[in-house]
Amino acid sequence: MIGKYFSLNGELKPLKDAVVSVDNLAFVYGYGVYETLKVRHGLLYFPKLHAERLLLSAKTIGLSHEYSLASIVKILNSFVGSVGEESFNLKMLLMGGSGKHDPDLYVFALAPKYVSDKEYRDGVAVVTYDGERIFPQAKTLNMLMSFIAYRKAHESKAHDALLVDNLGCIREGTRTNFFFTDGKTIFTPPRAHVLEGVTKITLTEALGRDIKIQERELKLSDVGKYKGFFLTSTSAKVLPISSIDGKMFEIPSIVRETMKLYDEYLENYRQKNK
Repeated sequence: MIGKYFSLNGELKPLKDAVVSVDNLAFVYGYGVYETLKVRHGLLYFPKLHAERLLLSAKTIGLSHEYSLASIVKILNSFVGSVGEESFNLKMLLMGGSGKHDPDLYVFALAPKYVSDKEYRDGVAVVTYDGERIFPQAKTLNMLMSFIAYRKAHESKAHDALLVDNLGCIREGTRTNFFFTDGKTIFTPPRAHVLEGVTKITLTEALGRDIKIQERELKLSDVGKYKGFFLTSTSAKVLPISSIDGKMFEIPSIVRETMKLYDEYLENYRQKNK
């Protein structure tokens, strides 16, 4: 964590108090949901969308609480000014709600994660991992499978691991959404099977009528039938894929155009909200 403070249920507290009791079984068993947001040059991006997704995740796993969309957005915006940095990531964690512990909303700052210009230019490697999350539409603290998959990616010097379900279909990355293209249209796995990231949601708006996005299953065995692939995430934005399990791919012009349009969309957002 960075900065001098974190937020607990909307109240600023010193970082030394950022502790959780060992008898909080909700924490021990991972009963909670979270979101990661970015602040760049003092601007918090898409707080309402992230708050909406946190609430959806909580509802999906039956985590009851008293927070409204407006109250969460207010807490996020209030906390940004306490960090003392221009650019950082925010982590928002809603946890608890069992036994004697009421749900707690934590917000704290983390060092930002940047993708290099080389990775945007040349693309990144990904590997695959057989596994799927229990609640695909909820961003929960149950991260064991994703942690193991990401560790495999790290050991292979890959950017992320793509999760492959029991039917052999690629769903998503451990911390990214996945897209593929035939050179004319962009496809992405059905939203019922994945966690829709905020970048994935806003990408559709950014592309507008210029580039169509359609939902489509992709079996791992059919990867070779497509011309290009990319990932999206809060920190990485639109990131081209150069290889999957060692198989190399070109980065087609439609992916480059998608990257350009999304960068322009973020700049327009910054201009409107600065």
